[in-house]
Amino acid sequence: MPDFPPTGGATAAEIWSYATRTLTNLSDTRAAYIDRLANIEAYEAPVEGTATFNTGDTYPKTVTIIDTTGTNKLHLIDGYVDLTALGTNESITVKEYMQIASGGSPVKYAEYTYTGPVNPPLIHITTKPARYALKIELTMSSAPGANRSFAYQLFKKVIA
Repeated sequence: MPDFPPTGGATAAEIWSYATRTLTNLSDTRAAYIDRLANIEAYEAPVEGTATFNTGDTYPKTVTIIDTTGTNKLHLIDGYVDLTALGTNESITVKEYMQIASGGSPVKYAEYTYTGPVNPPLIHITTKPARYALKIELTMSSAPGANRSFAYQLFKKVIA
Protein backbone atom coordinates (compact mmCIF):
# COMPACT_ATOMS: atom_id res chain seq x y z
CA MET A 1 0.00 0.00 0.00
CA PRO A 2 1.42 3.42 -0.90
CA ASP A 3 2.27 5.89 1.80
CA PHE A 4 -0.33 8.64 2.22
CA PRO A 5 0.05 11.68 2.48
CA PRO A 6 2.67 12.52 -0.10
CA THR A 7 5.62 12.54 2.31
CA GLY A 8 6.46 8.96 1.34
CA GLY A 9 5.45 9.49 -2.19
CA ALA A 10 2.37 8.00 -3.82
CA THR A 11 1.66 9.67 -7.14
CA ALA A 12 -1.75 10.99 -8.09
CA ALA A 13 -2.05 8.15 -10.62
CA GLU A 14 -1.38 5.54 -7.91
CA ILE A 15 -3.97 7.06 -5.61
CA TRP A 16 -6.50 7.15 -8.45
CA SER A 17 -5.83 3.51 -9.30
CA TYR A 18 -6.69 2.48 -5.73
CA ALA A 19 -9.84 4.64 -5.66
CA THR A 20 -11.22 3.29 -8.94
CA ARG A 21 -10.19 -0.36 -8.79
CA THR A 22 -12.67 -3.12 -9.58
CA LEU A 23 -13.20 -6.02 -7.23
CA THR A 24 -12.37 -9.11 -9.25
CA ASN A 25 -11.52 -11.66 -6.59
CA LEU A 26 -15.10 -12.34 -5.42
CA SER A 27 -16.74 -15.73 -5.60
CA ASP A 28 -19.91 -15.98 -7.72
CA THR A 29 -22.00 -16.08 -4.55
CA ARG A 30 -20.49 -12.91 -3.10
CA ALA A 31 -20.76 -11.16 -6.45
CA ALA A 32 -24.46 -12.10 -6.59
CA TYR A 33 -24.98 -10.58 -3.13
CA ILE A 34 -23.39 -7.34 -4.27
CA ASP A 35 -25.51 -7.34 -7.44
CA ARG A 36 -28.64 -7.61 -5.28
CA LEU A 37 -27.76 -4.27 -3.70
CA ALA A 38 -29.10 -2.68 -6.88
CA ASN A 39 -32.60 -3.75 -5.76
CA ILE A 40 -32.65 -1.98 -2.42
CA GLU A 41 -35.90 -0.22 -1.62
CA ALA A 42 -35.65 3.52 -1.11
CA TYR A 43 -38.10 6.27 -0.24
CA GLU A 44 -37.90 9.56 -2.06
CA ALA A 45 -38.54 12.84 -0.24
CA PRO A 46 -42.16 13.01 0.91
CA VAL A 47 -44.76 14.76 -1.20
CA GLU A 48 -46.60 17.09 1.17
CA GLY A 49 -49.33 19.58 0.53
CA THR A 50 -52.92 20.59 0.99
CA ALA A 51 -55.90 19.79 -1.20
CA THR A 52 -58.31 22.75 -0.99
CA PHE A 53 -62.01 22.72 -1.78
CA ASN A 54 -63.60 26.19 -1.60
CA THR A 55 -67.32 26.93 -1.56
CA GLY A 56 -67.03 29.04 -4.74
CA ASP A 57 -65.31 26.31 -6.80
CA THR A 58 -67.11 24.36 -9.53
CA TYR A 59 -68.25 20.91 -8.40
CA PRO A 60 -67.63 18.06 -8.74
CA LYS A 61 -64.01 19.06 -8.12
CA THR A 62 -60.99 16.76 -8.30
CA VAL A 63 -57.52 17.47 -6.92
CA THR A 64 -54.59 15.24 -7.93
CA ILE A 65 -52.35 14.88 -4.89
CA ILE A 66 -49.66 12.74 -6.58
CA ASP A 67 -48.92 11.58 -10.12
CA THR A 68 -45.79 9.49 -10.75
CA THR A 69 -46.01 9.38 -14.55
CA GLY A 70 -42.58 8.77 -16.09
CA THR A 71 -41.07 6.83 -13.19
CA ASN A 72 -40.36 3.58 -15.15
CA LYS A 73 -39.19 1.77 -12.00
CA LEU A 74 -41.17 -0.47 -9.69
CA HIS A 75 -42.71 1.80 -7.05
CA LEU A 76 -45.66 2.33 -4.73
CA ILE A 77 -47.17 5.18 -2.73
CA ASP A 78 -47.65 5.05 1.02
CA GLY A 79 -48.96 7.93 3.09
CA TYR A 80 -51.70 9.81 4.87
CA VAL A 81 -54.53 12.27 4.27
CA ASP A 82 -56.00 14.26 7.16
CA LEU A 83 -59.80 14.44 6.84
CA THR A 84 -60.33 16.38 10.10
CA ALA A 85 -61.82 19.32 8.15
CA LEU A 86 -64.55 17.18 6.55
CA GLY A 87 -67.89 18.57 7.75
CA THR A 88 -70.94 16.61 8.90
CA ASN A 89 -72.56 14.78 5.96
CA GLU A 90 -69.91 16.04 3.51
CA SER A 91 -68.20 13.35 1.49
CA ILE A 92 -64.84 13.00 -0.21
CA THR A 93 -63.71 10.23 -2.53
CA VAL A 94 -60.16 8.91 -2.83
CA LYS A 95 -59.40 7.44 -6.27
CA GLU A 96 -56.30 5.41 -7.13
CA TYR A 97 -55.05 4.94 -10.70
CA MET A 98 -52.31 2.79 -12.21
CA GLN A 99 -50.65 2.79 -15.64
CA ILE A 100 -49.68 -0.75 -16.66
CA ALA A 101 -48.35 -0.19 -20.18
CA SER A 102 -45.56 2.02 -21.44
CA GLY A 103 -47.14 4.99 -23.19
CA GLY A 104 -50.56 4.11 -21.80
CA SER A 105 -52.84 6.08 -19.54
CA PRO A 106 -53.58 5.56 -15.85
CA VAL A 107 -56.67 3.43 -15.20
CA LYS A 108 -58.72 3.59 -11.99
CA TYR A 109 -58.42 0.46 -9.84
CA ALA A 110 -59.68 1.61 -6.42
CA GLU A 111 -62.16 4.13 -5.03
CA TYR A 112 -63.10 4.87 -1.41
CA THR A 113 -65.69 7.36 -0.17
CA TYR A 114 -65.60 8.92 3.30
CA THR A 115 -68.52 10.84 4.84
CA GLY A 116 -67.81 13.30 7.63
CA PRO A 117 -67.08 13.38 10.36
CA VAL A 118 -64.51 10.60 9.86
CA ASN A 119 -63.24 8.81 12.96
CA PRO A 120 -60.27 8.49 13.09
CA PRO A 121 -59.74 11.40 10.70
CA LEU A 122 -56.24 10.45 9.49
CA ILE A 123 -56.57 7.91 6.68
CA HIS A 124 -53.74 5.69 5.48
CA ILE A 125 -53.25 5.10 1.75
CA THR A 126 -51.09 2.33 0.32
CA THR A 127 -51.24 1.70 -3.41
CA LYS A 128 -50.45 -1.45 -5.30
CA PRO A 129 -46.95 -1.56 -6.86
CA ALA A 130 -46.63 -0.24 -10.40
CA ARG A 131 -43.90 0.36 -12.93
CA TYR A 132 -45.09 3.19 -15.16
CA ALA A 133 -47.35 5.45 -13.09
CA LEU A 134 -49.55 5.81 -10.04
CA LYS A 135 -51.98 8.65 -9.41
CA ILE A 136 -54.12 9.52 -6.38
CA GLU A 137 -57.00 11.98 -6.55
CA LEU A 138 -59.38 13.50 -4.02
CA THR A 139 -62.87 14.37 -5.29
CA MET A 140 -65.77 16.22 -3.69
CA SER A 141 -68.98 15.91 -5.68
CA SER A 142 -70.71 18.90 -4.09
CA ALA A 143 -69.59 22.17 -2.52
CA PRO A 144 -68.70 21.96 1.18
CA GLY A 145 -70.50 24.08 3.78
CA ALA A 146 -67.28 26.08 4.26
CA ASN A 147 -63.85 26.15 2.63
CA ARG A 148 -62.08 22.87 3.36
CA SER A 149 -58.37 22.01 3.25
CA PHE A 150 -57.01 18.49 3.61
CA ALA A 151 -53.31 18.07 4.40
CA TYR A 152 -51.49 15.06 2.97
CA GLN A 153 -48.08 13.44 3.26
CA LEU A 154 -47.18 10.75 0.74
CA PHE A 155 -44.02 8.71 0.28
CA LYS A 156 -42.93 7.21 -3.03
CA LYS A 157 -41.13 3.92 -2.38
CA VAL A 158 -38.91 2.98 -5.32
CA ILE A 159 -37.24 -0.38 -5.89
CA ALA A 160 -34.21 0.40 -8.02
